[in-house]
Amino acid sequence: MNISLTPELEKLVKAHVASGQYNSASEVIREALRLMIQRDSLGRYYDQWLEAQIELGWQQAERGELEPRKPGPKGPRKLTKKDDELMRRLIAVKPGITAKELMPQLSVVVVESTVCRRLKKLGLSLKKSR
Repeated sequence: MNISLTPELEKLVKAHVASGQYNSASEVIREALRLMIQRDSLGRYYDQWLEAQIELGWQQAERGELEPRKPGPKGPRKLTKKDDELMRRLIAVKPGITAKELMPQLSVVVVESTVCRRLKKLGLSLKKSR
């Protein structure tokens, strides 16, 4: 069997042979075909798995087993001026305090990056971690 390759693919095959990884162009092509077969097989397996998951979801919905999406946190989600003052006081009393240590003492639940951004805005700094 003879095959035609684009110049780019021919360079690729020659490079693999030149690297010593393969003894011939035929070995490179055989390995490429094996990988293609493996990829196609995995693709079919994934498609079957995905179809089964979708069917399972429909069955659960028909039986009323799906739960509605849980809402996010209730109430305010932004730091207040009181939080700013509290952070200033806590940092003054304990200069080595971390953002993670500050978070539970605030009036709202926020992520660490929110605390760090607010401290930067206030011109305050603290240790990154312990």
